[in-house]
Amino acid sequence: MEVKILHLYHDIMNLYGEYANVKILEKHLKDQGFEVIVDKKSIGEEKNFIDYDFIYMGCGTEKNQKVILADLLNDKEDFLKYIEDEKLVLLTGNSFEILGKTIDEEDAIGLLNFNTTHIDKRITTDVICISKMFSNKVVGFINTMSKIDDNENPLFEFDYTTYDFKNDGITYKNIIGTHLIGPLLIRNPEILGYIIKKICENKETEYKEIEYKEENEGYKLVLEELEKRKEVK
Repeated sequence: MEVKILHLYHDIMNLYGEYANVKILEKHLKDQGFEVIVDKKSIGEEKNFIDYDFIYMGCGTEKNQKVILADLLNDKEDFLKYIEDEKLVLLTGNSFEILGKTIDEEDAIGLLNFNTTHIDKRITTDVICISKMFSNKVVGFINTMSKIDDNENPLFEFDYTTYDFKNDGITYKNIIGTHLIGPLLIRNPEILGYIIKKICENKETEYKEIEYKEENEGYKLVLEELEKRKEVK
């Protein structure tokens, strides 16, 4: 059975090696017995969102964020229909901000009611997050110049951070959006497994339990190190 993944704006929204999220997802889906097709689409290219089982977009510069927003507004209705049809979407870094009402007081996609403002200070921090969606803590790194107001659908609460954050990200239907950057799915096996299980469910295929010892051990090591920092703080 075939699974089609769309890596959206793969060339200019890939600031921290986010392609690794697609690579690990592809590997795990193949382990489940799927034939996996990964398409890469960027500015000015025909998207045909309906053709895909999963869409991923990573982080970019503040300038490139506005470039891809302008492009995606041309396909706004099709993109919103994909989301409302409860298809799977993962947006990491600043890419999820395009789903709000505004970015720097200019219109964004408008799916959700939050507003994003770019600030002069760059915020960088390792984090431990907690979410009702996942039983395990989530680990990662944030590098952002964004301030978000009126976020009614946060994905995470912070258990550890070096900045005064209360929450992060968004969740709506089958969208996961977070400021966490880099190989989020490699660092957090539970989130990866969640997406794999959803795809199996949508394909009406039984999910196979497979142990990934090295991935799980890597997650535990990172969590242990961050827990130590939390105790010191």
